[in-house]
Amino acid sequence: MKRPKKNAFNKASAELLLKMLKSAQISKFQCKPYLFNHKNSLDSYLYKYSSPSFPASFSYFFLNAIASHKPLPDNSRSKSKKYAYLEDFTKIEKNSFHKILNKYENLDVKNKLILPCLEHHCSILIKLSNSRFIHDEKNFLEEYIDEMIPGVREYLEEYENWEPTDEEDINGIVRESVSEAIKSVNSKILIESLKNFYPHLEILRKKYMPNFIAPNETFRLPVVNSDEKILFSKDFVKRNLDLNKYDDLILFNVTEDNMQGTINFGDLALIIKFHNKKINEVAFKNGIYALNLKGKISIRRLQFLELPKKTVVHIISDNKKYRDDEIDFFELLPMIYGEVVWRSNNFKDIEFLKHNMSEPNLFLSKEFLETDKKEIA
Repeated sequence: MKRPKKNAFNKASAELLLKMLKSAQISKFQCKPYLFNHKNSLDSYLYKYSSPSFPASFSYFFLNAIASHKPLPDNSRSKSKKYAYLEDFTKIEKNSFHKILNKYENLDVKNKLILPCLEHHCSILIKLSNSRFIHDEKNFLEEYIDEMIPGVREYLEEYENWEPTDEEDINGIVRESVSEAIKSVNSKILIESLKNFYPHLEILRKKYMPNFIAPNETFRLPVVNSDEKILFSKDFVKRNLDLNKYDDLILFNVTEDNMQGTINFGDLALIIKFHNKKINEVAFKNGIYALNLKGKISIRRLQFLELPKKTVVHIISDNKKYRDDEIDFFELLPMIYGEVVWRSNNFKDIEFLKHNMSEPNLFLSKEFLETDKKEIA
């Protein structure tokens, strides 16, 4: 009797899984502790599954197994296992796990495994968007793992407190102890593997899903003259302001036109407050500052002029319909609320091009080729 021919998708998918296992030097049996609820389903996905891509949850735990069972680098014969392992782990972006993924691009590893895996990863990140540990990386990771493998940590706590009852015979106790000990070890292996897998996932997420901003990568900034709070990217603040703490940051909704042309009415200005800083901790330089003028926050340009006996500050409005002022630095100091480091345009000052045609051809219209037309924002 002839066996039915495998579906083409099944054959290609099985080839991908088997080759990845071989490259990671891990057997199907060794793979099991990392697969969580899929530990008894690997053969089904290898020989019976016919869809073009694997389910999100299976993809996640299968790649976790590949990442956790790190093979040695190609030149491992000339190095000790310990040295090769440490080198591989410290160079995370060149880690053998990522080399394996790149190796099987031609087998569509991206669509079959990587994207479904990231879908599962991101779904947990979104689920934890209201976590109280959203800005505590260590505790957030622990909560992430508990959400990803529910009940595993609780089982370990129960196992550590487990004691046999008087009714159990010695053989039953031995069998139960061995079984539970194996389950306990595998649970610890799984938890540790997910801790190590998380940074790999974040590398992949930023590569394949660059527009997805995880909730734990944002924080809410209050607007000083409003009741609203606005989500801000941690990465933006770190890259542009070299800040890791956000307590001194605040947004300000601009309600004046004194800085028209630089910061306009309706813009949002990002301010680093000085209220927690001492005078010798701030390097005052020419720039744009938020001032507390008669109980109202206002934004002005400040120029500091050091004279032999004092420092004079010019308070400048970029909108020249307002006059500039001059004041002694020490008189101005109590009025300085903070430094303006960024502003968000309100989009109202953009010069949109007008077209006579109801449906202009964006590729042929000469209007879009004119170099003297510029957007202000």
